[in-house]
Amino acid sequence: MQQGPMEPIRIATDVQVQMAFACENFSTDPMQRVTFHNIIEVMNAPQFPIQTSLLYVVFGFQRNVPGFLVQCRVEIVPPEGEPIAAQGLQDLAFRPDQMVQRAIVGFQGTVWPAPGQYTVRFASRGQAIASFVLPLVQVQVRPPNAQPPA
Repeated sequence: MQQGPMEPIRIATDVQVQMAFACENFSTDPMQRVTFHNIIEVMNAPQFPIQTSLLYVVFGFQRNVPGFLVQCRVEIVPPEGEPIAAQGLQDLAFRPDQMVQRAIVGFQGTVWPAPGQYTVRFASRGQAIASFVLPLVQVQVRPPNAQPPA
C-alpha cells in the first residue's frame, strides 16, 4: 500500500482570543464544566513586595481550521524588566471536533516587587498571541479603631 505525501502540521497563526483573565481558583463538575472563582481585576496590597500563594491565569482560544499552538509559554511581566514568573505549556491542538481550547496555568509563590501595571502574556513560538493587564495597587490600611473619613 502506497501512502501519499504527508500533510504538513498547521501552526496556528489565526486564533481568536475568547477569554484572558486571572482568578484565585477553579473547579470542574462531573459534566466537565469549569467554574472560575474570584476573578481578579486588580490586586491591592498595603506594602510591597508581596507574594501570592497561588494565582491562576486563564486563556481561551478558538480557530476556524485545525492546527496547533506550539512551544507555548505564559509569562507575568512587570512594567519594566524581565518576567517575574513564567511557565511552559503543552502544545494546544485544534481538531475538527474541538476548535476551542483553554489553557489554565497556576503560578505558585509569585513575588510581585512593586505596584504597577503587570502584563500576563501567552506566547507561541516566542510570539505573543494574547495578553491582559493585571494592575497592582498599594493601598493605605486604616488602624482598626480609626474613624472613616467624613
